[in-house]
Formats: sequence, structure tokens, C-alpha cells
Amino acid sequence: MENFLLLTIIGVLLLYFFSSTSVYKSLYKKVNEEKNILETKNKELQKLIDRYDKQIKGSVHALENAQDNLKVARDDLQQCKLENNELSHRLQSLQERADELYAQVNTMN
Repeated sequence: MENFLLLTIIGVLLLYFFSSTSVYKSLYKKVNEEKNILETKNKELQKLIDRYDKQIKGSVHALENAQDNLKVARDDLQQCKLENNELSHRLQSLQERADELYAQVNTMN
């Protein structure tokens, strides 16, 4: 009777062990599948990050060029405004001088 009881307990333990190992194997497979899926998605996301990083670097470079162009244009515009003011002042001075000369000519006649 003791051997039968001992064999029964050992048999139940062996059944438990084999059933639990199959459960652990299936869980291990599922965990590996999930891990592979996550690694694949992680690689895809890393590719997207790299692509967007390159786009951002290109955009930053383009913005820097545009900023440099705008600075040059701003400087040129400021220079043109200064020249325009100077020419306007000279034109006004010449106009006043011409008016004075016309006035002198009219007084002579």
C-alpha cells in the first residue's frame, strides 16, 4: 500500500511536472514571439527616427541658408535705404539751389 501511494504521488508529481513544462514552453514561445515583434517594431521606429532626423538636419541647413540670405538682403536693403536718403537729401539741396538760381535769373530780367 505504501508503494502504491508513493507511486501515485510520484505519478501525480510527474504529470504536474510535464504539464507545467509544456505550459512553460508555450509561454516561452509566446514571450519570444512578442520579443521578436517588439524588436521588429523597434527597428522600424528607429528607421523612422533616423529618417526624420535626416529631414530635420536638412531643414535646419535650409533654414540656416535662408537666414543667411535674409541677413544679406536685410543689409543690402538697409544700405539702399541709406543711399536713398542721401540721394533724396542731395536732390532736395539741388532743387533748392536751382530755385535760388531761377529766382536770381528772374530778378535780373
